[in-house]
Amino acid sequence: MARGPVKPGALGTKEQQQAARAAAIAKITELLGTGPMTSGDILRIVGGNRSTLMSQMQYMHETLRRIRKTGESRNYGALWELGADEKLPSLDDQLDQIIAPKRGIGPAKQIGMWRDYMVAALFGPAPGARA
Repeated sequence: MARGPVKPGALGTKEQQQAARAAAIAKITELLGTGPMTSGDILRIVGGNRSTLMSQMQYMHETLRRIRKTGESRNYGALWELGADEKLPSLDDQLDQIIAPKRGIGPAKQIGMWRDYMVAALFGPAPGARA
């Protein structure tokens, strides 16, 4: 198998890729409607690449919130079932984590800058300024 960059158009157009993902999601939803299954069981029925299937299932789990792990396993594989995972943070909490500042916000400090004479006359010298 050759490795390297994928040639343009080898995976199809964006619309074809989205249609293939939608078809796979529909098939996975249909399969899990019959009862809990492992990802290996789903792969045997759906076919295709294991990493692609797992990324589609992760998308269904975290973004669409359609499937969840049952907490049980069969043949060393986690069982998946239909339904949203209550352990996942709400979508608003996820958005807050993305937008939240990485460090605390403190008061502004004037460092090495002169203060305008009018501002100094009205509000006093800058905090930490030498007299």
